[in-house]
Amino acid sequence: MFYSVDMATALASKRAERPAYGIDRVTIVTCDLAAARALYERALRPLGFRVVFDWPEGRRVYLGLPGEPSSLWLVEGSDPGRIRIALAAPDQAAVEAFFAAALAAGATAREHPAPRPELTDRAYSAAIVDRDGNTIEAVCWHAERSELRTAERAA
Repeated sequence: MFYSVDMATALASKRAERPAYGIDRVTIVTCDLAAARALYERALRPLGFRVVFDWPEGRRVYLGLPGEPSSLWLVEGSDPGRIRIALAAPDQAAVEAFFAAALAAGATAREHPAPRPELTDRAYSAAIVDRDGNTIEAVCWHAERSELRTAERAA
């Protein structure tokens, strides 16, 4: 999907209409935009993210939730850093789908899908590492207790 500079202006305008709180965006600098896009587009699909702005000439791809301004920016550059971000997942199944999709797209496992009692009694998450060394986590804060017991027995 490709959008024009006019679309970028429209997206910026929509962002300006939002209340000013929370995280505005996370920018991930990558050495290989095509590889990063393939990984993130596939891995974040189970969490509802889609490409909302594709700017090949600017070596950028912005991902976000449908109807919302972009919140995860992939930018090609020569100085990638290492970050860790956690993205909300609606349920345990989305955490597991994120993890499987990320591994299939070339990421490596950091934390396999599992209950996280150190966070809360209903937290369930998984984390991956992308090719640039960034850690991305999907976390569900309200997993059903019966699902957590099933996951603990399977581990």
